[in-house]
Amino acid sequence: MPAPVVFVFHPFGTSAQYMESRVSTRFWPAAIMVYPEGASRPGAGYQPSWQGRAGELGDRDLAFFDALIAWLKEHHCIDERRLFAFGYSNGASFAGLLACERADRIAGVAIASGRLPCTPTTSRPVAITHGLNDSTAPYSEAVRTATVWSKQNGCKAPPKFGTPGCVEATGCSASAPVLMCTSPGGHEYSSAFTRPALEMFQKIKGVN
Repeated sequence: MPAPVVFVFHPFGTSAQYMESRVSTRFWPAAIMVYPEGASRPGAGYQPSWQGRAGELGDRDLAFFDALIAWLKEHHCIDERRLFAFGYSNGASFAGLLACERADRIAGVAIASGRLPCTPTTSRPVAITHGLNDSTAPYSEAVRTATVWSKQNGCKAPPKFGTPGCVEATGCSASAPVLMCTSPGGHEYSSAFTRPALEMFQKIKGVN
């Protein structure tokens, strides 16, 4: 049976192993979990990272993503309708960028402590987590992300903000929910986010 795929993108300056230790396969053993590692930025030494907007770094990471899919298609039996992007910090911004620039491939996106890199034009399921005391990417970034996606997804109202825990936007279609998980912390990955994000992905039938 073709397997869904979750691409998990690390934050600036870390590694694939870093995200592998935080986003466990145990919550979705049927999925293929892919932990790519970004290339360094010119002039920044070895600091693995991802492009944060369309056109940056010559779109090298969008091209890398396309190559990853081509490799997976050749070597594994994958469900191309169920490809998901999951990222933290700089990796979250890139995951969000994929939801815009590769909307025909991405079936859903999970954004942890990220910024909105683009304005989506296609409705997609979105899970967001952010710390109330994040000094690197303010909590207002998550509010903006959730508000924009709620509007794009045709929800009646965005999720409630500022209260610890996970809350869904109201009135969204079953195929395009918006989940907001607020934590009391700062710019660190909240391990409690992994399960609800992957459980949301499991309910998605895939891109049309």
